[in-house]
Amino acid sequence: MKPHNERYAMELIIAKVKNGDVAAFNVLVDEHKAMAFTLALRLLKSREDAEEVTQDSFLKAYKNIGQFKEEAKFSTWLYTIVYNTALTSLRKKKLKTTEIEDLSSENLLQLSEPDAEWRRLQKEERSGYIQLALTQLSNDDQVAITLFYLNENSLQEICEITNWELSNVKVRLHRARKRLLIALEHLLDNEVRELL
Repeated sequence: MKPHNERYAMELIIAKVKNGDVAAFNVLVDEHKAMAFTLALRLLKSREDAEEVTQDSFLKAYKNIGQFKEEAKFSTWLYTIVYNTALTSLRKKKLKTTEIEDLSSENLLQLSEPDAEWRRLQKEERSGYIQLALTQLSNDDQVAITLFYLNENSLQEICEITNWELSNVKVRLHRARKRLLIALEHLLDNEVRELL
């Protein structure tokens, strides 16, 4: 199907949902649930919490579909709901979501000696390592991480700031985070070697 036809089909589905058609809303859920869950999981680091946030987000989207304006993509509107719902969930649990070390702690657990060293570091030292690791990334990776994780910009805001497509922002953030973790692992590895 051509993009114009896809957009028209999406507009028809959304019009049906606005008229209370639950079956039409299920089409939207099926199309977007995987990415909504992935986004929630990246923020929450718990499958159970991510599932709950994803369900809550779809419920909010259904209840507020009348507020959706077709100027933006439905997916952008939905993922903003998922992102904000995940942040609210994190705040309720009093977790710090703006620190990259918290966001990446699940992956750092795979490290043996560097992981133990990472936990011993003071917050200021960890921040220094993160800043140092960031300098080893490309400019685009640095921009993506800084906007999303440090400035807490939404995906849509990042799209508006950088003029990147939403799908590109997601891919860039995913890859940038992996590269940052690799850079941190190397930095900590080197520190441990120097201590031995």
